[in-house]
Amino acid sequence: MGSIATNTFENFPAGGLDHLAGAIYQFIADTDTNRTDLLVGVFKTDEGKAYIQPTVKKAKEIIFSDPNWHHEYRMSALGSENYRNLSTKLLFGTDHRLVKEKRIITTQTLGASGGCHVGAVTLKNHYGPWKKTGNAEIFLPNETWLNHPHVFQAAGIKPTFIPYFSKKTNKFDFESFTAAIKALPAQSVVLLQSSAQNPTGCDPSPEQWSELAKIFSQRGHLAFFDAAYPGFASGDIDADLAGVRLFAEQEIPLVLVSTYGKCFGLYSERVGVLSIVVPDVEVGKKIETQLRLLARAENGSPPDFGPKIVETVLSDESLERNWRQEVRGMAIGLKSRRSTLRAALEKLETPGDWQYITDQNGMFSYVDFSLEQVNLLRNKHHVYLQDSGRISIAGLNHFNIDYTARSISDVIKSTAPR
Repeated sequence: MGSIATNTFENFPAGGLDHLAGAIYQFIADTDTNRTDLLVGVFKTDEGKAYIQPTVKKAKEIIFSDPNWHHEYRMSALGSENYRNLSTKLLFGTDHRLVKEKRIITTQTLGASGGCHVGAVTLKNHYGPWKKTGNAEIFLPNETWLNHPHVFQAAGIKPTFIPYFSKKTNKFDFESFTAAIKALPAQSVVLLQSSAQNPTGCDPSPEQWSELAKIFSQRGHLAFFDAAYPGFASGDIDADLAGVRLFAEQEIPLVLVSTYGKCFGLYSERVGVLSIVVPDVEVGKKIETQLRLLARAENGSPPDFGPKIVETVLSDESLERNWRQEVRGMAIGLKSRRSTLRAALEKLETPGDWQYITDQNGMFSYVDFSLEQVNLLRNKHHVYLQDSGRISIAGLNHFNIDYTARSISDVIKSTAPR
């Protein structure tokens, strides 16, 4: 009996993993007792374990003791109304004019990656300027989260990179960034991170946010905000979201993606949110319908447990106050680890100026290491960081910080020009 095809999948391309995935696999296989994981942004305790916030523990106790708690489907594909309202008020501010005017449409997403994807698909299908030109393109900082270009490419959007960070000063290059944005075609889509920028740890100042808002307004650009780390830069959630709220107040076209993975420690629960600022209530209803249709097509019904934890905390004044203090404590802990690492490197007389480690903020520090130096750190010292030179400050602890400093110092000295 004949066969139409021997194997319909035989021509499947192998594909390629990004360098982070490869480094993670190498770390897992490494059995050295000194192996140090500075790859992934997970806040660790001084014992090297993932930190579980007391308010999250308390919220779980409340949920588990509720006789009415169940595993039934959520009533809306967009997530519960309570979750969406609480998220909108947290991100934009309870008293924000657009919140009161109900001109912010919010939906639950699968973490920040899911939020970026939903935002990307929505823009690809409905963003007016792209539909006119047929050119779906988003402008990303040269230094941005590793997954950003992947998400937008998968949605059929071309990622194009613009200057953001100066390797000469190890600081945000405001002049080059603003010059690039001014030169973009009108109504371009530009990705911004609200605070604790991943991977550089360098953010605009309040004055620079004001100047950026002015440029966006003049050029008609759409700001695609990724707010993954509210509270991790300054310790104040509201302060870290000031740029987002400023853009919204000035009615700059805005899509906001955020996640509770970091500030609630709910990494694997994939608790995210996407918000869109709309011109009026009627347009908002149309966008909400499209988001509902997209959510139905992608996941049918959203997860419940992680969002229920967030709802429980943000619905209780005392729990929310304690949670904000916990986030502040995490930010203080990150600053302390930065200071300790810098002091250790300077004590070892490591070549270079290490002040930028304490100038930068948030979970990550961006160091100007060559790929040779990164590989030496992994293969000789078993210290793992991304190929780009991004170090997860959140992965440093009492046991590994001195070893990390000695390893970096050794690699810098052994590869210095002679």
